[in-house]
Amino acid sequence: MRFLIGLVTILLLGLTTTTAAQAAASFPRLDAATVDGYRLTAGDTFATYGARIAALDQKLPPQGLPALLGATNRQARPLCHGTYLAAALKPAGFCWEDANDDKTNDWIPQGLTGSGDADPATGTVGGKRVVVTSWHTTGDTMVRLSFVDANGLGYRHVLLVEPTSDTDFAVVAGHGHGITWAGNLLFVATTGGLIRVFDTTHFWKVDDSSATVGLGTDGQYHAAYYDYAMPQVGAYWYPGGGACTTATGARPCLSTLSFDHGDSTFVTAEHVPAAAGGRILRWPFDVSTGRLATATDGLVHAKEGFSSPVWGMQGAVSRGGYFVLTGVCPEYAGVAGDHPSCLHGGVGGVSTSRLPGQAPVNSQNLSYWPATGELWLLNEQLRERVTVHVPWTALTGRA
Repeated sequence: MRFLIGLVTILLLGLTTTTAAQAAASFPRLDAATVDGYRLTAGDTFATYGARIAALDQKLPPQGLPALLGATNRQARPLCHGTYLAAALKPAGFCWEDANDDKTNDWIPQGLTGSGDADPATGTVGGKRVVVTSWHTTGDTMVRLSFVDANGLGYRHVLLVEPTSDTDFAVVAGHGHGITWAGNLLFVATTGGLIRVFDTTHFWKVDDSSATVGLGTDGQYHAAYYDYAMPQVGAYWYPGGGACTTATGARPCLSTLSFDHGDSTFVTAEHVPAAAGGRILRWPFDVSTGRLATATDGLVHAKEGFSSPVWGMQGAVSRGGYFVLTGVCPEYAGVAGDHPSCLHGGVGGVSTSRLPGQAPVNSQNLSYWPATGELWLLNEQLRERVTVHVPWTALTGRA
């Protein structure tokens, strides 16, 4: 009898927990004056890097994305790990090559974008469906990008570098928090309050025989054993420096990055470990220039902001005022260890609720592709790494 009573109690507690997990949570709007105080500057970086790159191009003739995708040297696999996503969503995607990319933490994936962001009308670039992800080393000493042919699943890594003079470049350090793609430009939130910009028409083929980054003593250019380096063409950061402090600081950390094509805004969100309260911001994007839109003071002003109720928020994407966020499932809040993540959906300024099912363990960034209606996500969990997409409408119930 005690066993039956205990069993019933456990079942009731489980039901209560599930009900609470699905309950709506307030998703408050930040006041307009506070939001307008969050500003970014590009300084003269586009001109400065442009001049340096032009000089370096004389030694390193630039190659475009078609050449890179025509020279892939790794092969992803059809989806091979469990995703925890509801089977009814028919998740599809891929796993990384069955080698270091899936089995070690030498490099850890973080950000996700693709041709669906670069060209929202067709979802392709050069006739190909392309996925781009950002990775960081365990010590945040380097950042690389992976360019994946989403159909054939061939891919190649490139190392991100910063031109330091007319004759040399250095490694880009950071976490590679988030990434999005507009036209030819890739915007990568690498560290704290800093977004670096790269051009997909500009890859340098370098010598792959050395761990050196930049000009080596052998007179050759290197990129830490990689065949290609991708030079930074510009940057955005908080005026006075790129420092940030999560949740309570004057400057929200830019821990994720996505593109809302509905109102042409970039969405950033800050990761707050083991807590809610991460700030989500919208930044205006100018489709005519292909860059973030500046006000009369020459700065980019955040135009809207919210405080997220999701614990440990890792990714944020929006469409038509509706957000999907990745983060900790309510039942795992405050519980140590690695657990499946959850997707949370809701309207900014109103509320969010947990969406049905779960998501891959330690899910990270999100990307929405308007041409195909796909919501893409990836996770960082060792030996469970997947890059996967599901239909936005089937997940959210919204067209």
